[in-house]
Amino acid sequence: MFRIVQCALDDKEEVVTRRALQPLFELWEDASAMAEFDSSRLGGDNRYDEERNCWCAKDSRGRMYRFEIEEVTATDVAA
Repeated sequence: MFRIVQCALDDKEEVVTRRALQPLFELWEDASAMAEFDSSRLGGDNRYDEERNCWCAKDSRGRMYRFEIEEVTATDVAA
């Protein structure tokens, strides 16, 4: 299982907050497609970061976000 985690970034691209989004996905490809969609909905620029293997976006106010895909273990789902 995989989940998307939305990370808000500061000016130095350091993570300020992390928020796990719902739902969980069985396939990494499905989670990645939804992360791309989520990043495009912010209304600013979005791109795929090959180095970090995630989607990045800047909203119309200039705030930066990263949409990371994490594998979730059965223990994580139960918690």
